[in-house]
Amino acid sequence: MAPAKKMAQTRRYKAPKVRAMKKAASSPGSHQKLNKREGDLEIDCLETFIRFIEGKTNLEYVLYRGQNQDWPLLPKLSRVKIRGKNELSVEREMLENFKRLAKPHITRMPCNDWEWLALAQHHGMATRLLDWTSNPLAALWFAVSQPAIEPGVIYVLFVDKKAFLKPEELRNLDPFKETSPKVFQPEISTIRIQSQSGWFTTQQLDKKTQNFIPFNKASSFSKDIQRLQIPSKCFSEIRYQLDKLGINRFTLFQDLDGIAAYAEWSHTLLPDEQEIDDTATKGKKL
Repeated sequence: MAPAKKMAQTRRYKAPKVRAMKKAASSPGSHQKLNKREGDLEIDCLETFIRFIEGKTNLEYVLYRGQNQDWPLLPKLSRVKIRGKNELSVEREMLENFKRLAKPHITRMPCNDWEWLALAQHHGMATRLLDWTSNPLAALWFAVSQPAIEPGVIYVLFVDKKAFLKPEELRNLDPFKETSPKVFQPEISTIRIQSQSGWFTTQQLDKKTQNFIPFNKASSFSKDIQRLQIPSKCFSEIRYQLDKLGINRFTLFQDLDGIAAYAEWSHTLLPDEQEIDDTATKGKKL
């Protein structure tokens, strides 16, 4: 991902210094087995996170999910209030409605319902999917992008290649009939999915209750997920550092909404950001 063109040369703020409670340093080779996960770790700065990533370079398949708070790994479909019917039947109706209204705005049509669900998910519709990314810095941005009181969280998923759904499998499987968790990357690649290096997972369905089981509780993946926690007081500094590396709302969304939000952020301060005197610091961030 190319660094974003800087939109504001004067944006600087002072973020609090934070000491790690537990360092996430890890040397290459520390995860020889996909199911040999470490305990939960605290990430106090970008450097600590990068050290963690470097310890995973020997693994071919690692996915990340950043959350501003530590809510359960359940899809949006399980978190919204459904009118009348159960969430599974409403999901089909929502998707059909999305297809009908979205077609005039799409240049390349999705080939199957997996791709339609991925497209709808990336534009905010409640589906059975969870967003993941193969770009760890993108996940970190989603975890710290907004001020918060509670710590942010990054879930790290160590995936066996056999768990991935192949394109031909996506064409032959009905996503609405799948009851076990799956991992896939849609063949359709919108600018947003591409910018965020997007991947998706489906949930395991409890056949008795017809409710989705949190992804980290699903039997086939529960041992392959690690949780990283980021203190909220670290958000502003990490956010600033990520912007310096070209990871921000503009580069991750690359549409007019993303550009507008990034332009505003470049010239304003969020509640957890503090402006400093440029003349006193000679343009250097403290």
